[in-house]
Amino acid sequence: MNADQAKDKVEEKLDDASNSAAADKARGHSDELIGSVKEKVGSVIGDDKLEAEGQVQNAEGKAERLKGEFKEKIDDATDKVKAGVGAVKDKVNELLDK
Repeated sequence: MNADQAKDKVEEKLDDASNSAAADKARGHSDELIGSVKEKVGSVIGDDKLEAEGQVQNAEGKAERLKGEFKEKIDDATDKVKAGVGAVKDKVNELLDK
C-alpha cells in the first residue's frame, strides 16, 4: 500500500466514524443539552431570541439523536440478516455435501 492509498483509507475510516450511529447520537445529545440551556437562560433573562434559538437547537438535537438510534437499529437488523443468510448457506452446503 502506497502513501496515497493509506491516506485514502484513513480518510474513509474517519468519514465512516463521523457518520456513524454513535456520532449522530453524541451530536444529538450535545445539541439537545446546549439547546435546553439556551432555552432556560433565555427564559430567565427575558431574551426571547435566545429562548427560541434554544428550542430550535434542542429540536435539531433530538432529530440527530433519533437518526443515530435509527441507524443503530438498521445496523443491528443488517447483522441479523447476514447471520441468518450465513446459517442458511451453511445448511444448504451441508445438505449438498451428503
